[in-house]
Amino acid sequence: MPRMRALFRPRGFTLIELLVVIAIIAILIGLLLPAVQKVREAASRMTCANNLKQLSLATINCADSNSGKLPPSIGLYPSNGGPSGGNGDGGIFLHILPYIEQDNLYRSCSTTGTDDRNGYLQTYSQWTSQVQNSQVKTLICPADYTQSPGRPSRASYGANGQLFRHNYQWGGIGLLRYPTHIQDGTSNTIFYNEKLANCSYGSYPDNYWPDWGPASASADLGMPFYNGMPTPQIKPSGNNPANCDGGVASSPHSNGINVGLADGSVRFVGKSISSTTWYYAINPADGQPMGADW
Repeated sequence: MPRMRALFRPRGFTLIELLVVIAIIAILIGLLLPAVQKVREAASRMTCANNLKQLSLATINCADSNSGKLPPSIGLYPSNGGPSGGNGDGGIFLHILPYIEQDNLYRSCSTTGTDDRNGYLQTYSQWTSQVQNSQVKTLICPADYTQSPGRPSRASYGANGQLFRHNYQWGGIGLLRYPTHIQDGTSNTIFYNEKLANCSYGSYPDNYWPDWGPASASADLGMPFYNGMPTPQIKPSGNNPANCDGGVASSPHSNGINVGLADGSVRFVGKSISSTTWYYAINPADGQPMGADW
């Protein structure tokens, strides 16, 4: 009997067999990794597109609730530049907080007797710790490799500075109206585009949303019209910060950029879009048909 048990003793893996198994597993992981990365990229792009849709619809709702007046990229709202009790004072994402399910955050920044820009009247102000230390999920694209939880009140999106303008009483711009001032059609005009949270140069490279950080292609900051209009920066290198211009649209995706349109829809624009077509898309009243690369 002891001899029979010795004959049937189980045999373990040899070193060569173990190495073959490990090699097969490594090959399978190598084959699967690109597919997993593509799925993650597609999911992130979809989340970004959904955020832009919410922002665009919120802006339309905001205008509808305030006699058609579009919120400014920076300034007082909803008054037309002059002080008024109940104004918001800050960037566009501050003004639309109540319309992206952030009404509690908006109400928490109410102050009285502190905001000289609004005549020391009751103001929903960007100059409050509640806003300056907030994390608003809708304003962050998960693919934005320049953003981290340690940088509060930053956004991964920018507002079209050819449409959303400055609105303080010394600015002389005032508020545009929806849809009156969008003469090229709401489906042909960009409201918002992706914009990396942390760029290395340009106007407002730190995309701090309570203030003017999200300004993109801003006419008030001297961004050129038509000739020389910069096209979006597609996945610029670096991450802290990225090698990009803070005054220009920028995308964390490889093949193009998500944009939210004035009709509430979202479009993914390819990286080969021309400067001319991009200009037509951000100018609300140029009177030109969109190019074939739109």
